Amino acid sequence: MYESLKRLALSILRVPAEQPEEPAGTHDSVVIFRASPRFLAYLMLPMWIGLGVTSLALMAAATVVGVVLLQKDLAWLGAVVWVIGIALILVKATVFYVTTRLNYEMRWYIVTDRSLRIREGVWLMREVTLTFANVQNLNVTQGPLQRYFGISDLIVETAGGGVGRQPGGESMMLGHHGVLRGIENALEVRDRIQALLRAYRAAGLGDPDDKHAAAPQGVAEGGDMLEVLRGMRDEAKRLRTAVGA
Repeated sequence: MYESLKRLALSILRVPAEQPEEPAGTHDSVVIFRASPRFLAYLMLPMWIGLGVTSLALMAAATVVGVVLLQKDLAWLGAVVWVIGIALILVKATVFYVTTRLNYEMRWYIVTDRSLRIREGVWLMREVTLTFANVQNLNVTQGPLQRYFGISDLIVETAGGGVGRQPGGESMMLGHHGVLRGIENALEVRDRIQALLRAYRAAGLGDPDDKHAAAPQGVAEGGDMLEVLRGMRDEAKRLRTAVGA
């Protein structure tokens, strides 16, 4: 049943079921990280608590209405109110469960030797691509509830953005920052990305913190274009030689 509801929800919300395209980088270097299954439990907990509170309030209201109707010899109408109340709770629980699970499943963290791509969200789908040329800091954060579930967030900070907090205290992306949310091995992922960053910069692509490295970095990133321009220059020389002959 869930798979049918999943296909229906993805179709209505126009969320692609397949993983995002790989960001810039060599194909052999692609690594895909996913949120931990514990992250699903982390998301479900406040949902079930909120649903429980709402259900109690709704059923209390339905009970009061049912008692009033019973005193007026309208017991059948009170039963209808109860059925409607239960139906609303079931519909709300189903919608919350499906969308929360989709929020967990439709979450992708793709890393290559040159960049990082993050896609998340169902109601509001967000996708951000960060190049290693702009990455400045990698920070691991973990709140009390996350600590209980054994998960953390890895915040990737770049130039010209910021990291904020949602009302629930969870990290979110602002500008060109990215957050790999709900991962179990955040320190290992951080170390792996740092190793890729060191290799990227050791290859002569520059350090984004060094203003003097900006020009060489641009040249390195545009290496393919330089090769094309050199080829055009050599071809022009050959043409001039042929015309002169």
